[in-house]
Amino acid sequence: MIGKTGGGKSTALTFMMAQHFRYPNAQVFAFDKGYSSYILCNACGGTYYDIGGEKTDLAFCPLKKIDSPEDQAWAAEWIEVMLELQGMSVTPALRQMVYEAIMRLTHSPRRTLTEFVSELQDEDLRQALLHYTLAGPMGSLLDAEVDSLRDGQFQVFEMEHLMGLGEKNLVPVLLYLFRQVEKRLDGRPTLVPLDECWLMLSHPLFREKVREWLKTWRKKNAAVLMATQELADVMASPIRDVIMASCPTKILLPNPEAQDPSSRSMYEVIGLNDREVEILANAQVKRQYYYKSPLGRRLFSFGFGPMVLSFVGASGQDDLRAVRELMEEHNSDWPAYWLKRRGLDEWGDTWLAEKAARQSQSREEE
Repeated sequence: MIGKTGGGKSTALTFMMAQHFRYPNAQVFAFDKGYSSYILCNACGGTYYDIGGEKTDLAFCPLKKIDSPEDQAWAAEWIEVMLELQGMSVTPALRQMVYEAIMRLTHSPRRTLTEFVSELQDEDLRQALLHYTLAGPMGSLLDAEVDSLRDGQFQVFEMEHLMGLGEKNLVPVLLYLFRQVEKRLDGRPTLVPLDECWLMLSHPLFREKVREWLKTWRKKNAAVLMATQELADVMASPIRDVIMASCPTKILLPNPEAQDPSSRSMYEVIGLNDREVEILANAQVKRQYYYKSPLGRRLFSFGFGPMVLSFVGASGQDDLRAVRELMEEHNSDWPAYWLKRRGLDEWGDTWLAEKAARQSQSREEE
């Protein structure tokens, strides 16, 4: 999905997350930026992880589950990445030390990064990893005894604060989250939306991970939904050919500059003709989208009503502030009062009535 800021990309992305749950036992693991899906996720009972945010006690224990050879190999590679981010050159001897420390850690009841560092036999290795323990700035996020990740079907990871922490801090967290998503691909219909995917396309580690996903996830009944502002983000990527071959469905947002020579050439690369480029240049922003796939091509609009837009189209600062206030005041009933605040009293009353009916039926069944 390609579209400039303010063109309706986040609304379409969030709506597609919601629609994915029409499949039985579906699950969604989304990487968000700017709280676009915060309201929908919370309204649906999902878990929204504000990684690196000020008002969060979120913390991970990446080495908690390292009992299988596969997990042990992943843990060793993950540690090596952090060492390289700290400027170390990982030699075969150091790699062996890391692996041996991981194997010793499997016998420990506390599998924290601090405990792992204490198992290392090399002082340089210990010093390099202190940055990620409680002795360093990332310890509050990566050196927990209990992992905050849950097992829900709808989980969203907010990336905005994390992206501001720099590569040395961003990479280990994202690699861990990617690993957890991969482990939950058990055949259930899974959607993994990557908002602002230019981040994944620009970094070599993430780029290779996306390449792997695009090539193998179909067999696992999972799909990647990549969204970015500029078509150039895809065209300039070293894995452009893989993306083009593995993403037959493309959703393009209106672009008044589509007919400019620089833009037109990139649209032509993805198979648009002169008439289609003209359609994109004249389509209505925030209302129309252009769909292209082997099944066909068409300009369309979603036709959202005010109730739907209250959850998939509301992500401004004022909206987020209002929703957080309602959460504190009304707890799990906040969606009803959110609808009422937006002038949708009938929908709010319907929400409360249906909740009461479900609770009554549950008591009768007990």
